[in-house]
Amino acid sequence: MTKKFVKPKTKPRTKKTDADTVKGKFIGNVRGFGFIAPENSNGADIFIPPHFSMGALNGDMVVCQIRPKVHRHADEISNEESGHLMSGEIIKIVSRAPMIGAYYIENNQGYIRPVDTKIPYVFSVPPKSIARFGLVDGHRVVFSVDKKAKPHQEICPCFVTEVLGHINDPGVDVLTLVYQAGVPYEFSDEVTAEATALPIEVSDTEINEGLPRKDLRDTLIFTIDGDDTKDIDDAISFKICEANARVDTKHYQLGVHIADVTHYVKENSELDIAALERGTSIYLADRVIPMLPHKLSSGICSLFPDVDRLALSCVMGVDMHGHVLYYDIFPSVIRSKKRWTYNQVQNLLDSYDDRPHENESDTLIWAELFHKMDALRQTLYEKRLQRGALDFDLPESKIRVDDGGKPISIEPYPRTQSTGIIEEFMILCNETVASHLLAHDIPGVFRTHESPSEAKITQLQGISKAFGFTIPKNAEKPLALQRLLSATANTPAAYVVANAVLHSLPQAHYTTDSPSHYGLASKAYSHFTSPIRRYADLQIHRVIKAWLVNPLNIHQHFTPILPAVCAQCSRTERAAETLEREVAQLKKVQFMSSQEGQVFDATVSGITSWGAYVMLGNTIEGLVPTHNLRRHNFSFDKEKNQYANRSKKRSKIEIIRPGTPLKVRLVNVSEAERKITFSLNFNM
Repeated sequence: MTKKFVKPKTKPRTKKTDADTVKGKFIGNVRGFGFIAPENSNGADIFIPPHFSMGALNGDMVVCQIRPKVHRHADEISNEESGHLMSGEIIKIVSRAPMIGAYYIENNQGYIRPVDTKIPYVFSVPPKSIARFGLVDGHRVVFSVDKKAKPHQEICPCFVTEVLGHINDPGVDVLTLVYQAGVPYEFSDEVTAEATALPIEVSDTEINEGLPRKDLRDTLIFTIDGDDTKDIDDAISFKICEANARVDTKHYQLGVHIADVTHYVKENSELDIAALERGTSIYLADRVIPMLPHKLSSGICSLFPDVDRLALSCVMGVDMHGHVLYYDIFPSVIRSKKRWTYNQVQNLLDSYDDRPHENESDTLIWAELFHKMDALRQTLYEKRLQRGALDFDLPESKIRVDDGGKPISIEPYPRTQSTGIIEEFMILCNETVASHLLAHDIPGVFRTHESPSEAKITQLQGISKAFGFTIPKNAEKPLALQRLLSATANTPAAYVVANAVLHSLPQAHYTTDSPSHYGLASKAYSHFTSPIRRYADLQIHRVIKAWLVNPLNIHQHFTPILPAVCAQCSRTERAAETLEREVAQLKKVQFMSSQEGQVFDATVSGITSWGAYVMLGNTIEGLVPTHNLRRHNFSFDKEKNQYANRSKKRSKIEIIRPGTPLKVRLVNVSEAERKITFSLNFNM
């Protein structure tokens, strides 16, 4: 039942002074308090008690006045949750973004409850809006609330602007998260018109216009991708060369041929502006939100077999130890000879027999080629590990859904030799391009990854010691952490330590002046190999092609604009990763929703004061809460980061720590909160 709001008793506000004011985004909490993340600042968030929130909603842009000390009641927030030195009082709500909500009817009145659980209010819907949109119970809608409204004091009216669909309609669950994330979902008419005007096949005129292109249409070039990949932006050529006039030793010649997207996406065009706004394609369980319209991403730019395609090629001579002896970067025209999938290539590798054969079939020729490619993959991989590149080997999920978006299977995503071949070849190409930019003083977009802070290393050291491992010296260098990962591999500590190492690292981002990449132990790294789905790569292509035309004018044009491009690509990448995680978790929750009461084998993946996290074999993770652990006589040992059995009776399990195998029963699944709750399933 919807309860009427009662205006809470508040302390009289103090007279405003000339104290500092801060503008920022309000981060709400279901208990009424919140924080403000200051705009244009890396400083600490500002705590806002409930009676000083002015009715702000999660996501509002607000102005607050800093107060001399934290004003709060004991039940508002714990000391652990606060951790902030400053508190404030909101004095102005600047703007409110549209929200997503679930429409429902109660006592013949229409209401909307926000799907954002950080907004603990409901809003009334005027009869005109109900009639205009034909609202029925269960509709998911986009709505707005006047910034002067006080939802903490009364049920405020709202303004419906769009109906996403009914909650039972296929795909509406994911569409809700997409709209919540503020991700552009549809292309404008102007962008669509530009895409529609593009050709559907490459003509001789296109091949011959602009920069001279090397004709590689007779070269054995092919692609290797996932079974369901539709945007194919990288192709491979590969052979072993004997000593020649250029190189006096036997070596590999590896060609990485990347779709020339910039030929079609001209700078400052509507397509270019839209691509930069999106920054990246987003891959969700039931759909892809592309950076570019399908006319490009799944059409003229995709490197399908047996059709001419424009490309930017990087051909590298690589010795038997994995060192690049020479490279050439140039525009090209290619014609892929075959499209392979990872599974097909892996099947050939698994069945490969190097014994002499009387007849060399087409299949055997391809198998021998992939076998030689795999040898280079192994060399490159071992070379990266030796220099300190971090190999986490954390489980990733492969989620399959039916036509209605319902998850039908969730399983670990396999790491195979075939996926490793493409991964290693692309890394080598990206490093080569980054080195080229530096060597020729070309302004670039570098993929930057800094080393972890001393505080993070100290925290990681504590976690490692709990399992009997220590971080080798010189932890500021990635080789030390890679040795830790190697030492814990195939032990109960492997997942926890790898996860801790990952979370100790700062987030990779794009910059113009910091080319090094800590996680890859690379002195210079850029993104060059995926211009269909990443704007950073598209920008690098544009810079390189401009340099080939006029190297003297390169800085004048690109140096002023690249910092903003880096910032936008970093921002959109973070937003995309967050949305991808939320959709994956939603599908995992939906997959488990019909299995309540069932018992599963699980492994403890993390320990907290509020419970033990466990992971099933299919990568799905959930929580065994503290109250359930206590029911089985387990108490939390903060110092040792474990739960210990305090019963005097002998138990099947005395200690619950990361890596402990458990039997758990699924007791609750909450789609609204996207949480899964288990209980222990053994007799103590």
